[in-house]
Amino acid sequence: MSGPANSSENRGVGIRFLALLIDSMIFAAALAVITAVQGPQDGSCHASSFIGLNITLNGKESFFGLCGYPALVFFVVFLAYFILMEWLWGATLGKLAVGVRVRTVSGGSIGLKESLIRNLLRIVDAVPYCIPYLLGAVLVWSSRNRQRLGDMAARTVVVSSSSSPNHSSKVY
Repeated sequence: MSGPANSSENRGVGIRFLALLIDSMIFAAALAVITAVQGPQDGSCHASSFIGLNITLNGKESFFGLCGYPALVFFVVFLAYFILMEWLWGATLGKLAVGVRVRTVSGGSIGLKESLIRNLLRIVDAVPYCIPYLLGAVLVWSSRNRQRLGDMAARTVVVSSSSSPNHSSKVY
């Protein structure tokens, strides 16, 4: 098979990690701006969902980040970014920067359904959270088509942009 499902054309962990790192840096920068505008919160965050740090300086505890509902909204926006970018353009900004795209195993553009499946399963692929994406990396290393769980379920692969047909953005 000469399409994207050919495992020699599918991209592995290293380049995918670099793309994720770029995407994460975009969101980290946004979080830093939000946190800087918001300023530190007195006390610590005890909510079950938070993004940030509890810091104690000179005996005073402060929280820098998003706590509770705002953290949940930030996470939903983060997930929506991956879903929408990959559905509409076949790649996130990180993937575009490193020259890879998401395609179906047959080589076509992914639809909303495939993007939803692969990105909602990103939550599982990211396990364990103490070593993010270890499960996803092990699956990419061990699968014939270099797929993480989300790719397997959605029947997608990550390929080099040069090995995938020109992909123009969808117009709706």
